[in-house]
Amino acid sequence: MRLDELRLIKKIRRSGDRAAADELVRHYYDEIHGFARKQISNADVALDLTQEIFISMLRTIGHYDARRGASFRTWLYRIAANKLVDWFRS
Repeated sequence: MRLDELRLIKKIRRSGDRAAADELVRHYYDEIHGFARKQISNADVALDLTQEIFISMLRTIGHYDARRGASFRTWLYRIAANKLVDWFRS
């Protein structure tokens, strides 16, 4: 989904396109939720963290730079890992 991802990211950055944001979140939701769920035994907490991960992703999507070499998926997983670390620290 590389080219489609970039198209969606551009739409979100340019105009805050909600449909593009929804599509991007939907594409990765199950995968990221599964990642959080494997780390945290409490299903409700994993669900809350998944939501926080995507909120953070949408707030910081302007910082994603495909030219740096990391895929969007890798960048999103970094956000997820950081949110999980923050949760375990608290």
